[in-house]
Amino acid sequence: MNTIRLYNIANILKGGIFQNSAQLAYFVCLVIMFSATQSLAITIDDAVTIALQNNPELQKQQLNQKLAHEDQLEIKGNNFGKLDIVSSYSHYNMPRTLSPMTPATIGSNPGAVATTEDLFTTALTYKVKLFTGFANTHAIEASALQKELVDAALKLSREQLVYNVKTLYVNILSLMAQKNAQTAYVTSLQRLYDDVSRELQLGRVARIDQLKAAAELKNGRARHTQLVADISTLKGALANLLGIEPREVKQLGQLQDLELPPEEILPVENNFSDHMAGLQRLHSSQLAVQKDNELAEKTRGALYPQVSLSASYGFNFGPNDSDNINSGNWENEEVWQAGLNLEWNIFDFGSNRSKIQKARIIEKQSRHERTKIELALKHNIEEAVIKINTAISDYDSATAEVALTQETADIEQLRFDQGRTDINDLLYAQARNFMAQSRSINAIYNYQTARFYLDYLLEKGERQ
Repeated sequence: MNTIRLYNIANILKGGIFQNSAQLAYFVCLVIMFSATQSLAITIDDAVTIALQNNPELQKQQLNQKLAHEDQLEIKGNNFGKLDIVSSYSHYNMPRTLSPMTPATIGSNPGAVATTEDLFTTALTYKVKLFTGFANTHAIEASALQKELVDAALKLSREQLVYNVKTLYVNILSLMAQKNAQTAYVTSLQRLYDDVSRELQLGRVARIDQLKAAAELKNGRARHTQLVADISTLKGALANLLGIEPREVKQLGQLQDLELPPEEILPVENNFSDHMAGLQRLHSSQLAVQKDNELAEKTRGALYPQVSLSASYGFNFGPNDSDNINSGNWENEEVWQAGLNLEWNIFDFGSNRSKIQKARIIEKQSRHERTKIELALKHNIEEAVIKINTAISDYDSATAEVALTQETADIEQLRFDQGRTDINDLLYAQARNFMAQSRSINAIYNYQTARFYLDYLLEKGERQ
């Protein structure tokens, strides 16, 4: 059974509950796959699916969406002001009235005016900015653009993760294919060494031939050991992307080879200009320009008058002081007020002007960054197309070379067995054949890697 699927099912069960319907559906699919297959191989699609589910860096970035959403709600909420409950207690050295009094009020019945040295206050207050020079409007627009930027960044991060997983997967397959070829090569060298050793005992070859065969055998074994180590290293890197502990690398199991028939290895033309307009990279760079423009306009709000409204409603209460005719009795007074406040900065020694200029500079930087991203994207797409077509050319030439060098190696082996050539020619022929095989292996996997890179640039990796 597929150990990586087992691992993923265990991870979901470990959480105790399903966080959403998508995770439940994913779990059901895994159970079906787990029950239906007895394969020990993990496919490239399995690896991509698990990485998108488990990668901790991607999970962290997914939380950025929630942060951006909360920022947006916070900025919108500021437009509606604040409603507070306030309360206070003050002790005075002389009596105070519970509310401001006019002379007429005091004159009508001065002895009955409530006064206290211990004044309690409780009230409901509301404050809101009515006009900020459109700063709040631009802040809301900027937060909405930031939310879009975060969504686009997550999409690009998913594409990046898919590309990294696929590239590592293919590199491991390439090394494994080279290791298998190296194993066959070492086996061939071992047989040659054994044959030369027997011939040496019979006096038919010189000692130098045995030494040359032994040296080539040791070199082949060293290369085999290096390939095994490289495979282990790349598997560790792949496990890291999948969110698996380093000690659990063995749970990756066997990687299923990608079936790529020769007729599907086709050249590519650079005709993606129309497709570029819808790419998230360019869209993100344009969103960044728009957001910085909104922030620049927001700073200009400081040049306008700032108008705010404040209102409160509450009660002042406390015990009448000892000089009052109603000494000791608790009384209260209703108190409310509402007012408008206008504040207009007419001179701040250039502070606001500098803020506006800095915001405009940042906006211009965003525009230059967008141009840079567009040019880099065009260059990278062209580079990916060249790599694809170069890999195809290398594969075709390497495939032809494998056939030719294999025939040469067979002839040299026959001539060596007949004593008509020395071991140098045989070793050279075998090495040429092995190098051609390695180049053929590299070419086919380089082609796949280049295709994955083009899909990544065109943001189609996750859909493939």
